[in-house]
Amino acid sequence: MTSLLKQTLAKISPYTKHFVKRQGEFALKVNELLDETGMTQRELAEKLGKKESYVSRVLSGWANPTFKTMTALEVALGIEFIDFHLKLKIQKFVGIQYQKNPWENVSQNPCDIKMPDVVLSSEKNAIEWKVDECSKAA
Repeated sequence: MTSLLKQTLAKISPYTKHFVKRQGEFALKVNELLDETGMTQRELAEKLGKKESYVSRVLSGWANPTFKTMTALEVALGIEFIDFHLKLKIQKFVGIQYQKNPWENVSQNPCDIKMPDVVLSSEKNAIEWKVDECSKAA
């Protein structure tokens, strides 16, 4: 590698390097899933309600899809492929211990999500926040 090229590469931020790497990986994964499902680029664009040229940019790694679009891709392809490697551990958050991800088994009915009551407190006062929207609607 020439010294000019090395100098130029050294100026690229770690963020940019990581972003480009992840964007390329994302494009490769979507391409791989298209092959596995047998879906065409045009069919995917129709399912997403996007132009085929946008899907082409996603597949080539030139588009910067939003999280909403990435989620729509998962739904359109019928495969969850975005993995954040999140493993919730018991942790203190505003006086509550969480052992399980409440979003893990979300159903059509948001009232099925059981969230613990939240109690906020400080030295001067204490605030209790106990809202059960499902029972109010019933």
